[in-house]
Amino acid sequence: IKNPDPAVYQLKGPKSNNISVCLYTDFQMNTTKDSEPAVFSLSRTVFNSNTTVLDMGALGSKSNGLVAWSKSTDFECQSTFQQEFYPNSGISCDAKLVEKSFETDMNLNLQNLSVMGFRIILLKMVGFNLLMTLRLWSS
Repeated sequence: IKNPDPAVYQLKGPKSNNISVCLYTDFQMNTTKDSEPAVFSLSRTVFNSNTTVLDMGALGSKSNGLVAWSKSTDFECQSTFQQEFYPNSGISCDAKLVEKSFETDMNLNLQNLSVMGFRIILLKMVGFNLLMTLRLWSS
């Protein structure tokens, strides 16, 4: 993806409502300080990880990522940055929801089974040919 828009994803635990974790992606870095994004303004109650830069050499682009979290109940991912972000669709990121919608590809499964079947047939043919060759030599 060339020049992606900055995005923010808010993750909340199913058991605790007071801890929120935010994942910020594709934001601009400060050119003078490499340790913080140019638009990042954190209070003392917000913790953040070091900025991670994913270098996609094949595409010729880089992607910045940052995780921030807080135990404060009024912590909002959107208000942490001073830059315009495009939030996700409002659907929470839940592993159980992903698992329900996960389906395997029937063609891929059929191809895997076909390859395994052909390998078994090949091994049987090689074994039969070796057995017949040894019987022919012994007589």
